[in-house]
Amino acid sequence: MKKRGLFWYLLLLAWLFWAPSAEAFFGKNYLVKINGKEYTAEDFKKWWSYWKEPGMTVPATPDPFIDWILISDEAKTMGLDQEPSYQKKLKTFLEVRALMQLRYDEIDQKIDLSRKTLWQEYVRNYTPRLRVKALITSQEKEAKEWVKEAQDAEKFLKLFQKLEKTGKAKDFGWERPYTIPKELRDSLLNAKEGEILGPLAYKGRFYVIYVEKRLGPDPEDFKALKEIVAHRYKKRKARELTQIFIKKLRQKYPVQVNEALLDQITLEDLPQDLADKPVLVIGDKKLTAKEFQTLLKKEAKLRIGKNKKVSQEELAFLKKRLINDIIAQTLTSWEALNRHYEQNVLKDIYEFYKRQRLVREFEEKIIWPQIKVTDEEVRKYYETHKKDFTRPARVEMAVIKTQDEQLARQIYQRLKRGEDFFEVAKEIQFHGARPERHELSNLVPEMREIVQKMKPGEVSSVIKIKDWYCIVKLIRFYPEEVHPFEMVKESIRKTLAQEKFEKMRAKLVAQLRAKSDIKINQKAWQKLRRELEAENGS
Repeated sequence: MKKRGLFWYLLLLAWLFWAPSAEAFFGKNYLVKINGKEYTAEDFKKWWSYWKEPGMTVPATPDPFIDWILISDEAKTMGLDQEPSYQKKLKTFLEVRALMQLRYDEIDQKIDLSRKTLWQEYVRNYTPRLRVKALITSQEKEAKEWVKEAQDAEKFLKLFQKLEKTGKAKDFGWERPYTIPKELRDSLLNAKEGEILGPLAYKGRFYVIYVEKRLGPDPEDFKALKEIVAHRYKKRKARELTQIFIKKLRQKYPVQVNEALLDQITLEDLPQDLADKPVLVIGDKKLTAKEFQTLLKKEAKLRIGKNKKVSQEELAFLKKRLINDIIAQTLTSWEALNRHYEQNVLKDIYEFYKRQRLVREFEEKIIWPQIKVTDEEVRKYYETHKKDFTRPARVEMAVIKTQDEQLARQIYQRLKRGEDFFEVAKEIQFHGARPERHELSNLVPEMREIVQKMKPGEVSSVIKIKDWYCIVKLIRFYPEEVHPFEMVKESIRKTLAQEKFEKMRAKLVAQLRAKSDIKINQKAWQKLRRELEAENGS
């Protein structure tokens, strides 16, 4: 009995692993097979996530994916992946994406935006809230006299009302720590509710300040400010983390700044013996004094102004800022590329972009050069599609409308007697009747039938449209107008070129398909399609 059981067990194993039906039992592990290479449902999902556009539905077949693979493979076979234009775009894409990933790794993900952290930030920099009124003068003696006069809240407010008329008193409303000038901040934050401070000096003026109210941390206030708190906190922390990170990179990579040469660079012409000397060396990269000065001039024009004179202090600041920016940009770019994100976190999108760029290279270098549109073709298209280039007939008109038929008849009689259409309209409608332009074809049939028979200046009889009674004054009629050939010829040329491009592309894809071995796992495709449609909600 045991032998028979073993026999059947071995027979089942043999059937599962060797019989043709075994593949059906376990299911094929590919979605499509193109020239011997298998692509899985997961490959299609990745492609679809990057390739689809908003509102796009899941394709009925995997053909778009197959065509994409065929074209990109053909482009690679033709060596288009070695083209400088391809390599340059690939490098730019990787640099940008890698920098974004580096920022996320070193900056963004290290910023804690939890409620606990934001509450602490709120308490520290957004409270207390102070309701502040102030007396302001440029004379210290006058400010001291005010202090003697305003010894309590009642006396302060009385003096405040008096000085407000002269522009020497101001109600600052509610202030928070970050809105109070640094020179006044400590004094105000340490003040008690009802306390009068001063005189306090700030920017050539003297302030006598009354802290009318003082409020501490409040959950409702925090809730209202949470987004602002988070935004400002994130910016500050990002700045701090960036400075720390750049400092680490400057220790990791060799950076040499010729400070003596940097000091000699101005906006004036450089001495010839200095122009070609390196002011900055990072690894094997060198920036000459002349190159730096070119960048400095652009920076000065942007920051200071085209025709404004730059002071020595401003120039020193600009040079320091510019040299640090160049160092930071260079080091972060190097670090981003040296981490080889394209081998891990960016692998999927990088592989997609490599193929997508090959498709574009194929289209730009193989298909488009074959597309020619002659002047005769453009002219012929124009002559046979004039309706497409015709502006429809339009009317400029004004309408009086009411739901009262008897009133409409009375208005019509008044207009027949020669009364002004627009003056009468003011009596009937709140805004009167305003001239408006409409395409004749957009008017309701009842109105269009009458208006198209009218002449400019004429007033129609009463027109019944559902529950409304309307009277129309035709101001101007604009007949159909065909756009001149010169106006539309380039648009036509682009349309014809695109049509030819699509046909040529389809022809080349058909040729690629004809010489390729393509197999589709229909069962896997139908399953995947249902899954994607469910995700799309279609």
